[in-house]
Amino acid sequence: MATVLSLTSVGIGDVELFMPSPPCLVVNTFYVDGEPESSVVYVWQDAESGELKSELIYMQPVPFETALAWAEEHAPTRSVQRIHARHAAKPGPKPAAKRQPARKAATKRKAAPKKKAVKAPARKAARKAPAKRRAARKTKAAR
Repeated sequence: MATVLSLTSVGIGDVELFMPSPPCLVVNTFYVDGEPESSVVYVWQDAESGELKSELIYMQPVPFETALAWAEEHAPTRSVQRIHARHAAKPGPKPAAKRQPARKAATKRKAAPKKKAVKAPARKAARKAPAKRRAARKTKAAR
């Protein structure tokens, strides 16, 4: 009888690495649009090169328990003693959006009373046009 072990992995950025104990079967179940997708992969080490190799041997839209039972049933045919299992949690219902409080009707504000234009004080002669300044000087001198 094969031993079922939890698949331990290390995440490095977007890449997830795990070190299986070959020969073994890896059962992986994930959910797409709320429906399960399960796969079983056979992992072994090449005797000549020492290279780890893998082969997808089962992939069905079945729940985790069905894929695990299939792996346990077929483990003796490949002389496998370990089954690594990875089961993603089934996505729950999406949380309801928080209700926004109803906005209160804006209260009408009274328009501010219009200010009457204040007549600017008489400007100094220095700010008048040059011809007007000269005329102002002559009238001052004549007084």
